[in-house]
Amino acid sequence: MKAAILVVGLLVSVGACKKSGGGGGGGGGWGVGAAGLMINVKTDGTSSRYDLASTENLNNIACRFQGEAWVVGDHGTLLYTNDGGDTWLPQTIPTTADLRAIATQDFGPVFVAGNGVFLTSTDTGAHWTSLGDGSANFRSIAAAQDAEVVLAVSDDGALWSYENNQLVKRGSFAGARVVAVSADGLTAMLAGDNLLARSTDSGRTWSTLTGTERASYDDVRLDSTGAATAVGTGGAIAHISSDNAVVMQHVGTADLHTIHVAEVGEYESIGFAAGDGGNVFVTHDGGWTWTAGQNVGLTVRGLDEIGDGHR
Repeated sequence: MKAAILVVGLLVSVGACKKSGGGGGGGGGWGVGAAGLMINVKTDGTSSRYDLASTENLNNIACRFQGEAWVVGDHGTLLYTNDGGDTWLPQTIPTTADLRAIATQDFGPVFVAGNGVFLTSTDTGAHWTSLGDGSANFRSIAAAQDAEVVLAVSDDGALWSYENNQLVKRGSFAGARVVAVSADGLTAMLAGDNLLARSTDSGRTWSTLTGTERASYDDVRLDSTGAATAVGTGGAIAHISSDNAVVMQHVGTADLHTIHVAEVGEYESIGFAAGDGGNVFVTHDGGWTWTAGQNVGLTVRGLDEIGDGHR
């Protein structure tokens, strides 16, 4: 599938960052979504569905190590695998709220958040600590793999930082929907309704990228070069270089809600993007060209890769 591309100049310039990565490995690409959708996506675009015998909406997935992954969903749904996705087991969690965001650190806590709740566990889910105030509805969490930086975004556009076992409000950004953090914790990206912004000081200060094509972004990723990729409405994919030049393309016409691309230069830079109507797209060159994969029939809301290429 060919995509129209628009190069947009930006008015700000900030430095590069580093993010851990790899690609391939483990159980490949995994997607979750509406009505209990869970799929294992292959690199050729075909997929197999894992039958959970549940129709709860699944909203996000985060993986770590070679075989672990966590999935969050509505009504306190939390699923876990430690065998590369061969089996998924429900986990006990002290909430029945809709869970919308999850992040992991390879050698640190697991973070789960949603409507009125923000929970963290340091023992693989055996015990949970609650930090939410009951009013903030969280929609995104990002955790640095090689640092202690953890950032979150709530529905009202507020940016939160997890520091010293508590949540600190860093500020508010109109339209903010999702945040990403580099492996070293220094660089972060915010994206949302007509919003792209970058921080190079762990989320303390931000530079808004101006002059970009208008779009509403639902997901964003950072790589080890400081480049970022965001996806959103109407098949929009924004490629943001480390010096904040933006290349816009559109893949299909359906809204895209999630993206995962392995690090450039390893495992052919394989990745996936997906969203409304079961549309799934596959890239083999780090996200620059995409081909349509098998339509999975239901909206996909989260993607990650079990094994070396996880977020």
